[in-house]
Amino acid sequence: MNPKWSHLYEMSRKIHSVQAMPKVWNYLKYRCAKRGSKISIKHFTPQIAALWVTQRCNLNCWFCGASDFVNKKDAGKPGTEATLAKVERIFESPLFSSCLLVDLEGGEPLLVDELGRIVAYLAHKGHLVNTSTNGLLLADRVVELKKAGISRINLSYYDENHAVVERNLEKINRIFPVHMSMLLLRSKVENHQDEILRAAKFFREAGCRSLRFWIYRPMGTDPKPDEIVYDTSQAYMEFQQRIEKELPGFCYWPVAKQGVKIQKRCPRLWQWIGCDMLGNMAICCGTNMLLQGPQSNLFQSDPEALLNHPMFVMMRSQLMDPQSAPPEICKNCNLLGDPGW
Repeated sequence: MNPKWSHLYEMSRKIHSVQAMPKVWNYLKYRCAKRGSKISIKHFTPQIAALWVTQRCNLNCWFCGASDFVNKKDAGKPGTEATLAKVERIFESPLFSSCLLVDLEGGEPLLVDELGRIVAYLAHKGHLVNTSTNGLLLADRVVELKKAGISRINLSYYDENHAVVERNLEKINRIFPVHMSMLLLRSKVENHQDEILRAAKFFREAGCRSLRFWIYRPMGTDPKPDEIVYDTSQAYMEFQQRIEKELPGFCYWPVAKQGVKIQKRCPRLWQWIGCDMLGNMAICCGTNMLLQGPQSNLFQSDPEALLNHPMFVMMRSQLMDPQSAPPEICKNCNLLGDPGW
């Protein structure tokens, strides 16, 4: 089975409660609705929610978009760390209550003391719950997360954490099999394919469900545009063929950054919504920028006005207009060509 469809099938099997049915219905309404620059919450609301549950991290990676706010003096300021009460308040909003999938992000989510309670609350409400982690604390918390009802754990593999991950991965997978992810830099694809293949084989042998590659997007405190992988890269195409020959069906391949023909297929401004614990709203998953001005905070804004913030309306219009260039935020994002789900 194609890994993308395998992923959707796996997640659909976890939809088993009555509480999930309104979320599924909301998703179906989104799929049937005509895409417009403005959205009426009477028709549908976003299906994917991202919560920045902490601004702290136990790594400090140059390529991470979160590096703009983690590990700074005010990163742990009051209110930025998730608690169950704060998450409950967020999900009182109709913009979040009907989301089928909830991504718990950071920073490093496993640093949040109440993460297990948050997962249990969201799972009980019928949401599919995913978290992405660097894995440094996962061996200590995986049992708690499994009991809480987590749907999926995505473990990222970097040079900075590989020793701990390799030491604990088989033990973790015996409790709750995880999905791995690796960031693809152009220099890695061109010069270190053997290293990536070795890691991928280890993940499969250790019992992981899949390996997802992420195309590097210049974000964070030290962006490096030269490391973007383009869809015209011969090395990337050869690398994909090599991995598929060795590990057929194990890897999920993203759309690479478009180099020549630009297709504006990204649905995230219709499908995705995100905020931090203070209610500050994100623009999309491809940038660490927040909405600005009036109607930009979840706790201070009318839901429909927030969903139709001028920034959102402008970006949606540009994505829909075949004669318009992509929004500036989208220009270095490979997800511009990804149709989502």
